[in-house]
Formats: sequence, structure tokens, C-alpha cells
Amino acid sequence: MTPLLIVIFAVTGWIALTLGLKWAGVWLFSRGPGGDSVTGLMVLATQVYSRLMHRAQYEGLKHVPQTNQPGGLIVVSNHGSPIDPVLIQSACGFVVRWMMAGDMMIPQLGWLWRHQRMIPVARDGRDLGPAREAIRHVQAGGVLGVFPEGALVRPREQIRPFHPGIGFMIAKTQAPVLLLWLSGTPEATHLGSALITRSHARVRFIDRLEFGDERDPAAITQTLRRLMAEATGWPLCDEPLAPTPVEVVDPFGAPQPAEPDAVS
Repeated sequence: MTPLLIVIFAVTGWIALTLGLKWAGVWLFSRGPGGDSVTGLMVLATQVYSRLMHRAQYEGLKHVPQTNQPGGLIVVSNHGSPIDPVLIQSACGFVVRWMMAGDMMIPQLGWLWRHQRMIPVARDGRDLGPAREAIRHVQAGGVLGVFPEGALVRPREQIRPFHPGIGFMIAKTQAPVLLLWLSGTPEATHLGSALITRSHARVRFIDRLEFGDERDPAAITQTLRRLMAEATGWPLCDEPLAPTPVEVVDPFGAPQPAEPDAVS
């Protein structure tokens, strides 16, 4: 075989190997969360980051649906750190669509917000558009993440009041609830600081709940709060939280009596 043929075969083989690995990667990641390679790769990155940077430990994974399309589901968690959504997503084989304060969605990461279909929320809670979008998303079979206390809890290790909007959303959609709590996360209140602060995070899934024919939003809300307190052992504090500069907030706030009929 001449040197020229050797070079040709070598180049051809390298190209074939490169394309094969690329196509295999696209196929592999497209079978993961979100059904596309970009989302699959991003979820893998959150898993690696959570394990290495925060030495995350997970408990109660038997309650987490083992599919990339679990159907309509609402993920409810306490909120102690800006990185909570990352830690929760790293434990799920499906994409959790989060609600996020609109003024925290910096333009430099606009591509990320669009790709992850974040639901921007006004801090005053008066715009019902995000609530309608959230309900439509769950009714269409999507997974939604909500922090019902509405802001980062300070001091930590206490259970603040849950906004009644979470109970209304569950009653409206009749979706199951994946209830969990986090501890040991960075105490930084700024996202950038939290991302680079090492921790020993623990993510504990409490239960996957079905509320059946329950239509009383207040009863659902109180049940979730009670279960959270029982699981954590943390005391109940009835003083509502003020919004913090960086958080994924509950979009509903405390609705006026007429608001439930306005959301569809």
C-alpha cells in the first residue's frame, strides 16, 4: 500500500469515527430529558456539577418517576439557596420547568432562559399570565417546579407560610405533587457566589402525593406545609417572607378572592 493510500484511509477513518461519535452522542442525549441532545447534555452537566461541587446526596429517589416524560407533575420544595433548581434537576430524568423572577433573567443568558422555557414572574404577583402558563404547561403533561414559600428562607431551617396559589394550581390541574426538601446548600444569596461555593448538599424526596378530588386550595396548601414540617423537623414560622434579590419565586402570591375564577 502506498503512503498516499495510507493517508487517505487514515483521514477517511478519522472522519468516519468523528461523525459516528457525534451521531451516537446526539442519539444518546436525545433519549434523555427533554428529548433533545442540548437539554440532555445540560442535564448531564448539572449532575456532574452537583456531585463534584456540592457532593450532593439523594434520598427517597423511589418517589421520583423513572421516565423522561412523567406526565403532568408539580415539584414542590423548600428554598434555601439559589442553586436549588440545579440540585433538583440533577436528580430527575425529566425536565423541570421553573418559574423565575423576571428581573433576574439577565439578557446575557437569554438563550438559556428561552431554551429552558423559564416562566418569568413579576415580583408583585399581580400578573396572572404566568399562572395561566404554568397551569397550561402542567395540563399538557409538563413538569413544573415551585418554591411555595416565595423567596429564600432566612434564617434557614424553618418553614414559612406557603402561598395559597400552589394549592389552587394543584386543585385546578389535579396533578400529582413531588414533595422534597434540601439542606446543606450554600448560604450565599447571590447566584454567582452560590455556584462557586462548595457544600455538602442533601436532596430528600418526601413523597409523591395525589390529592384526588380535593378542591380546597387552602387545605392542599396546609397539607403540603404540614408534611414538609414533619419531614424536616423544622419549626413553623408564620411570618411571610419578603422577596430576596435572587430566587425562583412562587408566581401566585396571595391571590384575591376573585382570582381563582380568572385563571384558566
